[in-house]
Amino acid sequence: MPKIENLYLKNALFTIGFYILFLIISYFLHKWFPSGVCNPGGVLFLFTLPFISGLLLSINIFRYFLYKKELISSIIIHFIIFISLLIFIKTL
Repeated sequence: MPKIENLYLKNALFTIGFYILFLIISYFLHKWFPSGVCNPGGVLFLFTLPFISGLLLSINIFRYFLYKKELISSIIIHFIIFISLLIFIKTL
C-alpha cells in the first residue's frame, strides 16, 4: 500500500475514515440491539455523533492555531458534518 505523503490529504482521509467507521459501528449496534419504544438500542450511539463531531472540531481548531496548519482539511470536514447534523436535527 502506498504511503500518503501529503499531510492535508492524510488528515482528510483519516477524518472521513473515522466517520465511516462510526456509521458502520452504529449500524451493527442497531442490528444487534434493535430500538423500540422504550429501548434506544443501537440508535443511542448515533445520538453521540453531534457531540463527538463538535468535540473533534474544537480540538482540531485548537491544534490548528497552535502548530498543525495541515489540519485545515480535517477541520472543514468536521465542520461540514457538524453543521449538517445540526440542520438534520433541526428538521426533525
